[in-house]
Amino acid sequence: MSRIPEETIQQVIAATDIVALVGRSVKLRKAGTNYLGLCPFHNERTPSFNVSPSRNTYHCFGCGAGGTSIRFVMEHDGLSFVEAVKRLADAAGIRIEEEVWDANAEAEAKHRSLLLRAHREISEWFHQLLMKHKIAAPARDYLKSRGITAEVAKNWQMGYAPPHGAFFREWAAQAKIPESVLVEAGLFVQSDEDSGRRGTYPRFRDRLMFPIRNDHGDVIAFSGRVLDPEAKTAKYLNSPETSLFSKSKVLFGFDRSKRAISKAGEAIVCEGQIDMIMVYEAGFQNVVAGQGTAFTELHAKLLKRVCNEVVLCYDSDNAGYKAAERAFQILSPIGLTVKVASLPQGEDPDSLLRKQGTEALQGVLGNATDFLEYQIRRLRASAKSDSMVERVRMAEQVASAISIFTGVAQRITAVNKVAKMLEISEEQLSAMVNRAAKEAKSGQTAGTAPVNVVDEAKKLLASQHRTALALCQMALADAEIMYWLREADCEDLLREVPGTEMLALLVHSRHDPLEESSQLAFMAGLERQQEAAFAQLQARPRLPGGLEDAKSALYTLELVRMKNLIQSIEAKLRQRDLPEEEVERLQQQQIELIARRKECLDRTKPAPNSFSP
Repeated sequence: MSRIPEETIQQVIAATDIVALVGRSVKLRKAGTNYLGLCPFHNERTPSFNVSPSRNTYHCFGCGAGGTSIRFVMEHDGLSFVEAVKRLADAAGIRIEEEVWDANAEAEAKHRSLLLRAHREISEWFHQLLMKHKIAAPARDYLKSRGITAEVAKNWQMGYAPPHGAFFREWAAQAKIPESVLVEAGLFVQSDEDSGRRGTYPRFRDRLMFPIRNDHGDVIAFSGRVLDPEAKTAKYLNSPETSLFSKSKVLFGFDRSKRAISKAGEAIVCEGQIDMIMVYEAGFQNVVAGQGTAFTELHAKLLKRVCNEVVLCYDSDNAGYKAAERAFQILSPIGLTVKVASLPQGEDPDSLLRKQGTEALQGVLGNATDFLEYQIRRLRASAKSDSMVERVRMAEQVASAISIFTGVAQRITAVNKVAKMLEISEEQLSAMVNRAAKEAKSGQTAGTAPVNVVDEAKKLLASQHRTALALCQMALADAEIMYWLREADCEDLLREVPGTEMLALLVHSRHDPLEESSQLAFMAGLERQQEAAFAQLQARPRLPGGLEDAKSALYTLELVRMKNLIQSIEAKLRQRDLPEEEVERLQQQQIELIARRKECLDRTKPAPNSFSP
């Protein structure tokens, strides 16, 4: 380590505007003579992080973190005391005279500086190759094809990694950077003995290079895009984890965009470097991109320090939807509001800008909807119909997303909104959310691998309506009931009442209880969990009752259908600004349904131990 005179330390603290320093990474608001914000050192929803310009200190009343500007830089950026003082001194134009008193620590600091220098200088060399060397002509042609100008390439110090190791070694010799440093930095790779290669070789070859920087603009890693479309290799290749770089902690472009994000209170998140760069260059400077991996909690916390809302601007394909879903699951628990900007089919932010210009992207971002609404739209687009059964299936999927919300008010608001959108009851959706939350607690989330077939069969049985299961049991055991069911007019019921899926399979099959071969053929044509569920159902004791009880059970299910339809109409009637003619039409439907429901009630009779009327 180095010893810095006390007078110099005091001079650095006095010369540093702590509000400006903290404000680069924490969104602050004035509160009297001080400033308040969300603490960057622990997760909180209510600001308890206090910055005092008069005392030139900060303090968090939540976690107890506090100190001077030097302590903030040390804790926030992971620097040593000497490194923090040097950084602030450089910013203030103060010269530091120091004495070395710990040789090991000094050697470690010098080694880190050497790693940073290696990244900085190779980034400059890559850039010079791209801009001037004939070997990089294919890379320049690629940039032109993407509408990326030389000015943009300069702004982001894009580069080109040559295809042969001789170029690298010649550069390293001139730069006087040892090969061991290049290996440690991840720029060179040690050959695998089994490959037949010896020595080391460059990790990045014949690729368009993007330097990855830390919060302060130091180059700490690279991302390289392959140029040969026929190459049998990854499209993008990132530097490995090093002492400088951890992809779970770094967002591409954050060093440039953090002030714009803080000012807007919102971060636009893209999937790739080119998308991020072109969105930034189009004037939307509150934008970042991941490093080719899913969002991490550290990424989320990084954004939470400077904003409260995130707009996901991912590709419009299925992979983009899945990425948005994973990002929501990480961002929302941190307390960030998550919206999704729906791009036109087949477009990404870069292609939309090239084809339709800045106004088109502005429109897409301006029309971003909260994640739940976006999810429902996606589910509706792929649904076979708009029946009650389909809407309940959608609700079950959306319930998993709602269960992620930690705030009670947030959950209630979400349930209310989604119930109206799907035209189901709030009570039904709340039950689904509670169940999803319990499953998530026990580790049975939607994203985990499926459990064994027996457990899946139990889940299927649990999802079925009790009366529908009773009818299944009766039909499996009694041919008369099976034949009657197939003649009964129950298609609307099977389509619209949730929990009748197994009954529908049976009704639409050729299963004959009197023929064993028919039963085996029916079971063989089912999916594994369905086959196991029917097997479990058949193993249960036979239910009492005959055809009249079956008819009563069917009327019970029809009552459920009527109730759902009435609730759907009531939900529609609660909507504002409905035309008068539509209100009258809905009210007339409601009256007719209530009358039909009364008829069904008169035809049902209780049957203990079999089904619930």
